[in-house]
Amino acid sequence: MSITTNILATIHSSPIVNLPAPKVKTNYFKKSETIDQPDIYDPAFVESENSFLNLIQFFKTSRITNAVFYKFIPAGNLTYKERLVFQFSLTKQYASYFPLLRGFFGFGKLNGLSVSTNSLSKTFEIEIHSNGAKSVLPYFENIFSELLMEAKFKSALKKVILIQQEVKKIQQESLDNLYESLN
Repeated sequence: MSITTNILATIHSSPIVNLPAPKVKTNYFKKSETIDQPDIYDPAFVESENSFLNLIQFFKTSRITNAVFYKFIPAGNLTYKERLVFQFSLTKQYASYFPLLRGFFGFGKLNGLSVSTNSLSKTFEIEIHSNGAKSVLPYFENIFSELLMEAKFKSALKKVILIQQEVKKIQQESLDNLYESLN
């Protein structure tokens, strides 16, 4: 009988192994760790915040833009750094340059910058991440100076065309007077 019990015991032995119960963690972060929130005393945060403030000031004082709305979004828990989202439109004087400015934004893209436009309301929405905050202000200064130079050129060209039309009109009147005097 001992042989049959040994055989039965080996045949019916359970393949399930009793493992110790898993330990449940209730605290995912150590108390000393933060959840990726910006430290207001961190020099990188202060630098990006100053860059954001300089950028907002640039857009508010620009003679090209009006209706500047902005929102500062602090860093997220794990994925996002702080960023600035702002929306602006062009003044009446520069409203006709909307397609040109949209083209300027489309040519050169910076890391950490995204631009979207609304053709119906003729507004721009720009999102800037903190890692690109320093390089964005010179980028916008360059684009806006190009737009101003284009506006000056177009204004000067209009004046030249008006003067040429006036000269043609005077020449035509002089030719007409010459033909009348000969007849």
